[in-house]
Amino acid sequence: MRARAFTVPVTVRLPLIAAIMIFVAAVASTQTAIFFMSRQADRQLETMGHVYLDGLSAALLPHVIGKDADGIRATLRQALEFHEGVVDRRLTFIDTRNGSIIEALRPEVEPGPPLPAELSAGASGFIKSDNGAIWIWRPLVADNGNQLGTVAANIDIATFDAERWAIRWFLLLSDLLFSGACAVIGFFMVRGMQRPMAVVAHHLYDAALGMLKPIEPHEMPADDVQAERMILAFNAMANAANEREGLIAHLAGQQREADLGRLTATIAHEIRNPLGGMRTAISTLRRFGDREKPRGEAVEFLERGVAALEHVVDATLENYRARPEWRPLSRQDFEDLRLLVDADGRSRGVSVALNVDVPETIAVAALDVRQILLNLLLNAVRASSKGGNVKLTARVRSRELIVTVEDEGSGLDRRLAHAIERGNLATEGPGLGVAVVIRLVERLQGRVAIESAPGSGTSITLHIPLQNRSATT
Repeated sequence: MRARAFTVPVTVRLPLIAAIMIFVAAVASTQTAIFFMSRQADRQLETMGHVYLDGLSAALLPHVIGKDADGIRATLRQALEFHEGVVDRRLTFIDTRNGSIIEALRPEVEPGPPLPAELSAGASGFIKSDNGAIWIWRPLVADNGNQLGTVAANIDIATFDAERWAIRWFLLLSDLLFSGACAVIGFFMVRGMQRPMAVVAHHLYDAALGMLKPIEPHEMPADDVQAERMILAFNAMANAANEREGLIAHLAGQQREADLGRLTATIAHEIRNPLGGMRTAISTLRRFGDREKPRGEAVEFLERGVAALEHVVDATLENYRARPEWRPLSRQDFEDLRLLVDADGRSRGVSVALNVDVPETIAVAALDVRQILLNLLLNAVRASSKGGNVKLTARVRSRELIVTVEDEGSGLDRRLAHAIERGNLATEGPGLGVAVVIRLVERLQGRVAIESAPGSGTSITLHIPLQNRSATT
């Protein structure tokens, strides 16, 4: 048999899924906010760079118009000396009129790589480098609208980036701690909300094992009205089921007593006839024992009486003795039923007829079917008036044993008939072993159909499916 894979109980799985969802949602929302804040910081950095270039352009414009290269260089160098927070590493002016490039570098900065190719486009631009610096540039335009050149600055933002990354890591760790705390709180909150359902599920499992009992008051939630209603409904169901089981046990006990009484009466009646004949034979032997012919007839009569008594005993034991092994129903079982019912029928003036069109053996549980049919036949005889007829018909069709018991009695009440068809064991009908019959039919996975009306007799048909067992002939 394949080993069953370990699975987390639903009482843990559901709160765990809720906690994971809370954690993922909190982390994702915070990281989304950090991402957009980073984008906003980059845009602010670009705006700050352009503001810086605006001031630098205003200082350069007079020297550029006068084509004073030394003045341009001096202005660039002077701009390098004023900084706070953001450090400009390299300032460049590209004169588009003659293509000359004038640069100023901070003393501690070595000459950098070539200028970005994008500077030659003439439009404003912004590039972020991997070495913690940015390039930002804008065109220098005269009052008449003519473009005189391009002003560019290489600005060191390493300190700014370090602070920004420190803030990002701080937010990330804070977010993880906060999200984890929310996930743990959510786990225990969902676990607490799920506890009433877990209590009901546990009691349902016990009920499946035959230990149905109400939920104790201390297990009920004090502040959850819906959960309290659910538990009260379960308790009502449990109490009703226990009462029903008690009623079934009571009915079964009464039915056993009734069956025992009818069995005793049937056996006594069936034994009385052969005993009377045997007494007559013994009297004959006493009076005419010395004569061969009367003696022989008396002995033969005694033998027939003993055989009849043995037949009655065998049939009774076969029907009521508990046997561990399963055996198929046979035609002889129907003959035994006729023998057990005939005595009761003769005492009431009711004839019993059997029309059995079945194989020698049928693959259904013999003892269960015999007990069902004996109950139905005895009740049919008791429901019939003197001179009435009881008929049993049996046949096998479409993998089913179909048995019909008909009587000419006063009929069944319609509600009682419907209750029997539905398997309502709590219903008690006059003279009818409802609990025994229905319980055995359910055990055989069969069904009952009843046709009856007051004053017109009753027809009860059993449909019992054949079992997948080989019937020995």
